[in-house]
Amino acid sequence: MKKEDLIVSLGNLGYPILSKDKKKINKSEIIDILDALVDLDEPRLIEGFPVILAYCAHRGFRLDLETLLLKHQENIQKKRNLEKLLLLSSELLNLENLQLPSGLENIAKSLKTKYKDLLSFEELDLGRGISLSIERLRNILKRYTSNLETQKSEKEKAVDRQRKSFQLNLHLSTLFSPKQKELVLKKYHGEPLTKTEQEYYSRVVKKKVEALANSELRRMATKLAKK
Repeated sequence: MKKEDLIVSLGNLGYPILSKDKKKINKSEIIDILDALVDLDEPRLIEGFPVILAYCAHRGFRLDLETLLLKHQENIQKKRNLEKLLLLSSELLNLENLQLPSGLENIAKSLKTKYKDLLSFEELDLGRGISLSIERLRNILKRYTSNLETQKSEKEKAVDRQRKSFQLNLHLSTLFSPKQKELVLKKYHGEPLTKTEQEYYSRVVKKKVEALANSELRRMATKLAKK
């Protein structure tokens, strides 16, 4: 995988470096991205490893991490680095109370006996003069988590708006006939009414609206609704 393609893919997986592109990435491509990251000599790109796993867990992706590990039985250095990144990612996700992608927990348990607690170190040594700041990795993951919460909040707001709109339409349908409800909504949104509609609105519908606006009636309705 070319470096330029890798940067774009990282951006699409929630770890933007330079890319603003957005496209769906399938699970096999994610495995290729994780595999490619281990070969790099640029810490800034490798730091996206835990974020990718958090992304997969958030979306319920099941990754074939066992096969990825078996792929590098002959390349001891790469296999060791891959194991360290998987274990550290698992520890960081647990530390931030984030879900782990399916399969990672069991792998991390077996790797723990081999590498102990990687969070107890200040840096993760990947050989070839490459090391990653564990504190920096944690901060990157926190930023990603914060972005997830923002997205969740926006989604919840949209759901809440939809719920309120549904309730409003339901109540309007209870109080007004379909034609009267249509005129009420048109009037509320500032849409023009025909002469006939305006006359009917003023003569019939407005009286109901004024009744609903009466404070005594609203107090009575509130009290009755609780009984």
